[in-house]
Amino acid sequence: MLRKDILRNQKNFNLVYKKGSSRGSRYVVVLFRKNHLKYTRVAYVASKKVGNSVQRNRARRLMRESYRLMSPKPGAGYDIIFVARKTINGRKMKDVQKCMFGALNGAGLIDRN
Repeated sequence: MLRKDILRNQKNFNLVYKKGSSRGSRYVVVLFRKNHLKYTRVAYVASKKVGNSVQRNRARRLMRESYRLMSPKPGAGYDIIFVARKTINGRKMKDVQKCMFGALNGAGLIDRN
């Protein structure tokens, strides 16, 4: 993942949280908003509700790798935040990948071309 593809700025996070849409699945909640750029920026969040730091880092790694391996990817021009749910603990990457794809597909972000 390139540096420009990572959503970093607090202002951009707040825009997605306040004005964006959301779609949930069993292990992940997807928040998204159009950003009018030629590329999609992504962030991965695991709150303290998920567990201790080891569990939160594992949740973020699972989401990051699932997104990296996902095919097809969402179209260009979105800010996307993946928020881990408590239920992600102890799950296999394959399960997380299915949930993330389902949430993105349900939100209409996956291009089928």
